[in-house]
Amino acid sequence: MMPSTRSKSQSSIPFPKTKAAKTQAKAGLPVRSRSETIATVTLSPAFKELPLSPRKRLGDDNLCNIPKSLQCSPPKQSCNEKSPLSPAKGRRLIFDENQAAASPLSPVKKREDAVVLSPQKRGQETPTSSSHRGPHERKSVGSRLFKQEATCYQKVKCALNTAVPEHLLARDQETASILSFLKKHVSSEKPGSLYISGAPGTGKTACLNKLLQENKEVLKDCKTVYINCMSLRSSQAIFPFIAEEISGNGKPPLPGKDVVRQLEKLVTSKGPMILLVLDELDQLDSKGHDILYTVFEWPWLTNSRVVLIGIANALDLTDRILPRLQARSQCKPQLLNFSPYTKDQIVTILQDRLAQASGDPVLDNAAIQFCARKVSAVSGDARKALDICRRAVEIVESDVRSQTVLKPRSECASPTKEAVPAPVPKKVSLPHISRVISDVYGDKMSTGSETFPLQQKLVVCSLLLLTQQSKIKEVAMGKLYDTYSKVCRKQQMGMVGQSECLSLCQLLETRGILGLKRAKEARLTKVSLKIEERDIEHAFKDKVLIGNVLHSGI
Repeated sequence: MMPSTRSKSQSSIPFPKTKAAKTQAKAGLPVRSRSETIATVTLSPAFKELPLSPRKRLGDDNLCNIPKSLQCSPPKQSCNEKSPLSPAKGRRLIFDENQAAASPLSPVKKREDAVVLSPQKRGQETPTSSSHRGPHERKSVGSRLFKQEATCYQKVKCALNTAVPEHLLARDQETASILSFLKKHVSSEKPGSLYISGAPGTGKTACLNKLLQENKEVLKDCKTVYINCMSLRSSQAIFPFIAEEISGNGKPPLPGKDVVRQLEKLVTSKGPMILLVLDELDQLDSKGHDILYTVFEWPWLTNSRVVLIGIANALDLTDRILPRLQARSQCKPQLLNFSPYTKDQIVTILQDRLAQASGDPVLDNAAIQFCARKVSAVSGDARKALDICRRAVEIVESDVRSQTVLKPRSECASPTKEAVPAPVPKKVSLPHISRVISDVYGDKMSTGSETFPLQQKLVVCSLLLLTQQSKIKEVAMGKLYDTYSKVCRKQQMGMVGQSECLSLCQLLETRGILGLKRAKEARLTKVSLKIEERDIEHAFKDKVLIGNVLHSGI
């Protein structure tokens, strides 16, 4: 037997028998708690200073091997371990007795992997990052500065929306005409019809909707039926829809031609006046124009109680498509045309919208004037002007955001100092508007002669060339735009985008040069010429351009 190498001080320590404890646990015998085990350990002053041996592993019950200054934090849980209290390899899990009691570990496992800390020790655990944070997270000054600037941009963008405004500008005469018609026919219970025409974005629908909302007293004894014909699957669907709206009994209308006879009985029977508003009326155009004729003849049936208001873009729809109405003077509708907005009117609209946004002005006056001049030269569409200004504001807002984020810390003051005053926002200048117009309209717009802008001439010449080569009267909008693009490249002239090309066709429709049959997709819209080639030369007063386009071909 070799002599013991343990010192006298070590020999005096009664170490517990670990193997005996394990044997007791397997046999189902009661095992002493850790608190009882710790209470039996007596430490000599000399042994407390002994260093730990890195190769000699002692049981966790030998708390004399743990220095008093030990501080540990809970280990990170491994991705592959399912147990919420599984310790990481090579580290000890520290928890108190209550956590140990609730742990799913076995008693032996707890004795091997757990170290009990006294309340004093628990207070010495490594503090987490949350202990260094205040009640509120600190925000960078750069983000606060951008929020102050972004608020004014958000207000301006909200003010530049295309929704119906509280008050319509530059449309006093048209508003008065519509109101006079409503009082004359609805209030007096006198049937009649009104046809409102005008280019897109000239305020036709907005003006009528505003009047219907503000004059409910005039319409209190009248049943109003409003239909946007673009929402119909086919032109024939208009009759069942109107029959269901007027009857209001929930019963399905009669099929086929019976529904037309049913409608005639409804509109001629006793009851309140019926105000029928048909927006995008030209969508009802069909072969023979039977549907449009039927609708326009309802107000003139015997004992009719229909007051019809039709809205479309074409200026001469009733003269060109419905010539029979001219033969019967009593059936001829009253006409009201909304002319495109002028430069001064667009400026007034933009300034009125911007005045609704409180704070420092964001759009420069020169930018507003430039936008109004460009839009009025091409379409006179107020909605297009609002869209251009709103997109320019978004560009400036994006620039300010990127500049604020990239500011160095030295430029930002400490958040504990006095609050930084709201900065003066960066303004939308003329280059920003020019950039957006370049995206919307393509290259620089040229207005050509005073009668017809150059881009409108190019569109008509492209359609004339396409109809002569293909021998087809109606051409799809997508095919027309492809031809228009080739013509512009051959003539070395700037061209506009497809959406703006459609707007140009709508303007030409209001002048009676083109005819449009709209579809749900813009590229499928049918475009046709309504005048002869010699009439085009006379209207454009530019035989050279027309000759060059037709001679060069596609």
